[in-house]
Amino acid sequence: MTRRSNCFAADEDGVTAVIEFLSAFILFLMVLTSFLSLTQINLGPNNPSLDRLDNSASEGLQRLTNDGGWFVPWQNGERDLDNATANWETQNASTLIKGDLLPGLVDETGNIVVEKIDALHNVTRQQMMRGIGLSDDNELYFSIRVIESENQSRIDHVIFADGTPRTTARNSAIASRIFALEDELVRLTVEIHDSSSYFAKVQLTEFLTRPTGGNPEWIEFYNPHSFAIDLTGWGISSTNGASTTSVLFEEGVLAGGDCGIFTGWPDLQESGNASFVWDISSTGVLGVGTQDGLGDVKGILRVTRADELSSPSTIYIISWDPSWGIGAGDSIVWNGGDTSLQTSWNISSAPTPGDI
Repeated sequence: MTRRSNCFAADEDGVTAVIEFLSAFILFLMVLTSFLSLTQINLGPNNPSLDRLDNSASEGLQRLTNDGGWFVPWQNGERDLDNATANWETQNASTLIKGDLLPGLVDETGNIVVEKIDALHNVTRQQMMRGIGLSDDNELYFSIRVIESENQSRIDHVIFADGTPRTTARNSAIASRIFALEDELVRLTVEIHDSSSYFAKVQLTEFLTRPTGGNPEWIEFYNPHSFAIDLTGWGISSTNGASTTSVLFEEGVLAGGDCGIFTGWPDLQESGNASFVWDISSTGVLGVGTQDGLGDVKGILRVTRADELSSPSTIYIISWDPSWGIGAGDSIVWNGGDTSLQTSWNISSAPTPGDI
């Protein structure tokens, strides 16, 4: 009888221990649940603006890689569907800027098309953004990078990269996919930012103020970026003595990696590899022969830019005087420094218009 009582007592002690353990465990779960609930309340719901960026990045990449894309030109302010084409890569920058564009990059087999990648240099960043459906308050950075190749030196090679730097944004979202490009694998990455203050700058690389033999004055611009740059709103002004003349461009585009020449007389202009030669003789900014637009040995040249909401602001300003030693037929060549400083310009007796 005593042994049975002891067994009952031991069983009761075991049950009590189990109950106490379960009670403590349930209490722990209740505390943990409360903590997680409080944490969720403190963190709050997902940020709607970040969700929109995520969706924009994913949908934008999908639009670029669903098919080969299309181009629809404008005619008299309307979409000219009769002349629309899926072969948008065959059009130059001057044509593409005058229409609606979705620069799709793949063929019917799902592989990236080399010609379409090359043709991205004829597309402005704004065109790409509109084509993939971005809103006006967002910005884009797009890149294509080699991630696998039999040639080890090609790995991490950047095939294309341009757009708004992420450093200008508060928030950003990224979407990427891997594709075959000939015998390599490449990663396409779309980054969407909540910044709208960035614009790409053309570079003023060379100009001539003292032409000889009746030749024209000229200015050379270069686009160092991968995307094309819309020149609408850009302008040039020259000060020669007490006179200042200026021109504001209402159209025009400079393809990525290309240079263009503005001249006082196109028929006599050497152009090298320039993608265009633009006659602005009627504006008085540039002259020909003895008709000066730019001052021979003293003057000021400004490059400006304006958008729909602002008046022109000065991007570059160059002021030269007799101390520069500019001789007849000499050009003034930018060496990469601050354009406002004389030390950033070299005098060349062998001008190279159109050759960077």
